[in-house]
Amino acid sequence: MIRNVRAVISGRLIRTDISIADGLFGPFEGKAEREIDGTGLLAVPGFIDTHIHGIGGCGTEDGCQEAILKMSETLAEAGVTSFFPTIYTDTMERITSDEAAIVSACGKEKGASIAGIHIEGPFISPNKIGAQNPAGRLDPDEKAFMTMLNAGSGKIKAMTMAPERTGIEKIVSLCQENGIVPLMGHTDANYEEAVHGMNIGIRHVTHLFNAMTGLQHRNPGVVGCALLNDAMSVEIIADGKHVNPEIIPFIIKTKGAENVVVITDSLRPTMQKDGIKTANGVEVEMGDGLWVTKGKPELIQGSSLTMHKAFVNLVTWGLPVTTASAVTSTTPASIYSLSDRGEIMDGKRADLVVMDKDLNIKFTMIKGEIICGTAN
Repeated sequence: MIRNVRAVISGRLIRTDISIADGLFGPFEGKAEREIDGTGLLAVPGFIDTHIHGIGGCGTEDGCQEAILKMSETLAEAGVTSFFPTIYTDTMERITSDEAAIVSACGKEKGASIAGIHIEGPFISPNKIGAQNPAGRLDPDEKAFMTMLNAGSGKIKAMTMAPERTGIEKIVSLCQENGIVPLMGHTDANYEEAVHGMNIGIRHVTHLFNAMTGLQHRNPGVVGCALLNDAMSVEIIADGKHVNPEIIPFIIKTKGAENVVVITDSLRPTMQKDGIKTANGVEVEMGDGLWVTKGKPELIQGSSLTMHKAFVNLVTWGLPVTTASAVTSTTPASIYSLSDRGEIMDGKRADLVVMDKDLNIKFTMIKGEIICGTAN
């Protein structure tokens, strides 16, 4: 039992007691075996990161179970209780090998739970490759999709694709048949092509504004399609670097918190303590809050964000704690049908991040167990 804590429950910030038993939120009868004094603390549902390549010196590109399990442990330190290890576009051999490593790690986590796999590609635009491997990019191909599907053993939950590529309709249909959320990203689509993608079922957007056609008055592009249509939801990297920090609260207010998923898109060296820092095989260094190619600061490799930092950023930028909690936990759970988590609600998984008045993490709880940090 956590007593007298401020908690985000049903979209409201209230002072309450939170009861937990058998890894789930209560209520439960009888005396608690342990009571935690929550006075002066804030409890929010555990963060869910649905787009992350690596952290703590380990990444999906390592292609081994050990790296995925290390990611799980490090993520718990940043308040993440569930995550989608995200696989880069690469050769089919590499993609399926990375999938196999993630599948083998499922059920062995000591930290954040693997809630699914996100494959960022490979059916993307050659003009918006970003940090992906162009040698692995493919035009929509049913055989390649089935190869990835089989290697994923039912764990694939998200797949990024470009709606303008010929034959994408069949890929979207296969995603829908197999419970995979298709995302619009790494795309050169114009507005009409983006709307077509929306109409065939691509209703979620990979890291809005980044690696896509921007908003222009004569061609609203993918960004315009995402903002103008209520059917669309979006990811956004809330580091204040990938997207101007003044725009992010506007996007959340415009789309509604129920349609925005904050992600990190974090790379392997984030929270890495020592050693050579690499991301997808490229040696990197920190440059203005982003990972950049070592010796070439103009070549951005990607994000160094954590979900805890994203949460703090959102509050610092003027958003209510309730909104910050929604976009870092409740909304991703909703969009990806993770119906057993994402809220402090009776019968759901007891995944919590408990912070002090300065929003420093006191402890992370996963399925009712304190995984890191201390209580009292």
